[in-house]
Amino acid sequence: MTPDQLLALFLEMVPSEYPRHMLCFFAANAAKGNILPFTTSLLSSLSKIDDASPGYAREMVGRIAAIRETGEGQYEALLEILAEIYVTAGAVEKADREEGKALFRHEPGPRGMKNPEFEVRFNGHWCAIEVKTPRLIQHGRKRGSNPWQIAVRLPKETTANLEATLPRDNPVKDFLISAEEKFTAYEAHRGGALRILVIVWDDFCNEPIAALTSSVSGLLTERSFLRAKDDTAITFTHVDGIVVIRHQHQIIRATRGEPLIDGVTDSLHYRHEGFPPKAFIAAQGGRAMPEQVMDALNAVPLANCIGAEYHPVELIMWLGGGS
Repeated sequence: MTPDQLLALFLEMVPSEYPRHMLCFFAANAAKGNILPFTTSLLSSLSKIDDASPGYAREMVGRIAAIRETGEGQYEALLEILAEIYVTAGAVEKADREEGKALFRHEPGPRGMKNPEFEVRFNGHWCAIEVKTPRLIQHGRKRGSNPWQIAVRLPKETTANLEATLPRDNPVKDFLISAEEKFTAYEAHRGGALRILVIVWDDFCNEPIAALTSSVSGLLTERSFLRAKDDTAITFTHVDGIVVIRHQHQIIRATRGEPLIDGVTDSLHYRHEGFPPKAFIAAQGGRAMPEQVMDALNAVPLANCIGAEYHPVELIMWLGGGS
């Protein structure tokens, strides 16, 4: 679709009257010819993906438009869709091409099954990618109000007397379970493809990293808090690795019309050099990730993301304040 066609589609489907939709401000401005930076970024990303997968833009604008009225729940549902577009557009940018066509497919796999978000070929390597975005608004309030934050799951008696923000690890667990289910079905479609879970968090990316890697209870360790009936750690044999991206807060800033941070200039442009890095974490038994795929994902191994002065699996962090 051309930019003009996409803009017309956006204006046709997304209400411009408050409070009928969370993006009504952007639709109302666009209707007057004032295309705000967030709108430009959204339509540019959709256009890029639609070129590779015709019909994608209409589907996603339809999903956005279906989130009616305003509210916290609607806003977080919108953020999930925007994060998916953000990652998908980045993959299309780096996809291999044959006869000018990106080697990319939206929701590939057996019909009627739960399938990953997309498959894409990077430098000869097929990859299936599942994108997950947690709802963090309430959790963020707790971070700001409690004097303590517990980064990993510990025995209840250890922290019973602390006024603390608890780990946000259940969504990470659910993301892994969902990805495992989807990749298991997908394997029959393209057995040799690499399988990657992408988690779009906010600026507190130590939370999902701790949930995955903590030696105390990390989901990718033998001491995982997710246990089978025989008390062994449950593993995710169809997930090769996880990419943790600290970007949800950038999308939030963009939808509020606020300046972006850390040198980011386009809220839905995936590739970003320098700080903050996208952290890649290998799953237990996962296949090695080729350098070309890591580059396409704009990711670096977790060990290269942190210095000796900081480790993301600190057990308890004092945030200050409180009584």
